[in-house]
Amino acid sequence: MELAGLLAEHEPTLTVDERDQLVRLEEGYGWRPGRRPARPDARIAAFLDLFDRAEQEELTYRTLETGTVDELRDAFRRGLSRL
Repeated sequence: MELAGLLAEHEPTLTVDERDQLVRLEEGYGWRPGRRPARPDARIAAFLDLFDRAEQEELTYRTLETGTVDELRDAFRRGLSRL
């Protein structure tokens, strides 16, 4: 639900280059600490933060089922591919 809200809020405002950047970050696991952009745009940071929290909940706290982050990534790519 949070991803849907972020996509609804930010997706219409993203340029083609920003969409490409987000997809490249996601595909290259750029969300992970140490690989994140130093000072991302607030819209990009919102997605980075969502993925950080989801991975932490799935892998560390085990409050999300295994595979949830992969499903989230798939939904993210589908949401950005709608033009």
